Amino acid sequence: MLIMKRRTILINLAIINILFLIFCRQYILLQKSNLYGIEMEAVTKTITAQKIIGSKLIGEEYTPITTTLGAHDAKILSQEPDFAAVIVDMLSRAGVQPGDVVAVNMSGSFPALNIAAFSAIDTMRIRPVVVSSVGASSWGANRANYTWLDMEQSLVKAGIWQWKSNAVTIGGGQDQGHGLSEEGIADIHLAIARSGVPFMNSTYLTEAIDKRIALYKEANNGVLPNVLINVGGNHVIFGEHGHDAFLRQGLTRGYRPSLVISNGLAAEFIKTNRAVIHLINIHRLAAEYGIYNGTQPGTSKVFYTTMLPSGLKVGISGWIIGMLLLLYYGKRKEWWQ
Repeated sequence: MLIMKRRTILINLAIINILFLIFCRQYILLQKSNLYGIEMEAVTKTITAQKIIGSKLIGEEYTPITTTLGAHDAKILSQEPDFAAVIVDMLSRAGVQPGDVVAVNMSGSFPALNIAAFSAIDTMRIRPVVVSSVGASSWGANRANYTWLDMEQSLVKAGIWQWKSNAVTIGGGQDQGHGLSEEGIADIHLAIARSGVPFMNSTYLTEAIDKRIALYKEANNGVLPNVLINVGGNHVIFGEHGHDAFLRQGLTRGYRPSLVISNGLAAEFIKTNRAVIHLINIHRLAAEYGIYNGTQPGTSKVFYTTMLPSGLKVGISGWIIGMLLLLYYGKRKEWWQ
């Protein structure tokens, strides 16, 4: 009988606390972030750019220039315009200022995310130095006659922005097309020639990384830019270990020993205390920011911060103190024994 009484008390306390939590949630306020205007401008620019490319943002399951398998639902989700606001947020937290040079490495695997990155860059008035690879995973920009380079050209011609790749590679294994057929490599070379973007040819993966570093430094007065944006899973970002090398999703700021073990492009930035924005696991990124298929632009978590009214803060503090006193009193009276 005594045990039942104690259990009833504990259950009632739990119910009371849950009801109090529900009550408090009604009074939590949403406040627009300080970057709201810039984020919305980037989102609007993304929507405009996506309309120009249209349905070609989603490629085919397999073509000769397909480098790896990719998930169709991830490519669909990557089209959500709010990802441009996410990139604005990350760039801001990385300390980027208007006029700064940022290093960019991207593949054809997520053309919608590439557009989101360019939208954020253009809106924030920063200068990208871009190396792209033509190869793309399934459902990416893997049409031989309309690659990511062709999309870049379409957007520049439409006057969306002036940015396009400063150099281009084949992509795929070792960034040299390993695993692609001769037809696929030939198609990529045709796309490169069609674009007029300088071809960054390398014999080894380490050479591909070194050439990117040299290009980034050349564009930034001999100094490595303070931020690297990477979109997709190009081999160079991970280094010799490929996708087995750990690289944190989203924004990484500051030196982290666990992330510099590999010899990839990201490690070159991290080990010199520079920020890396890594965008590839689209489902994890979407979950973190409350983005889903069909999200109304401008409504995801990145646009708002939560705020507790002063009265509610006092009330919560008083409630916690009261609960602690009750628990202490119950212990003295041996309610919980």
